[in-house]
Amino acid sequence: MTTGTKALISALYGFWLAAAGIMRFVQAGSKPALGFGLTTGVMALLGAALFMKGKSRAATILIAITLVFVVCFFVSKSMKDGVDVRVGLILASSVLEAIILILPVTAPPSDQQQG
Repeated sequence: MTTGTKALISALYGFWLAAAGIMRFVQAGSKPALGFGLTTGVMALLGAALFMKGKSRAATILIAITLVFVVCFFVSKSMKDGVDVRVGLILASSVLEAIILILPVTAPPSDQQQG
């Protein structure tokens, strides 16, 4: 997996976290959900930007911290309130982001043909 692919997936994850926080704010008027969603979303987007700049180690650390916050919060929330669709999707996307995060970075294929 290239750093560009990791950056794209991490950016999508960040936008999803922000959208989930906004969605919860619109549905229930929860300002903490809005703040949490936007904060974790921005953290993931900063991680994606670090991937694009070639700072893979810093990006991995920042996104790992984001994943810890998100997963711990939503697992504890699920234990108290049960799992709804939004929480289930956030946890599933967090697991996918964690898998993407641990995959090794490979060099992009060369445009030159060998012959």
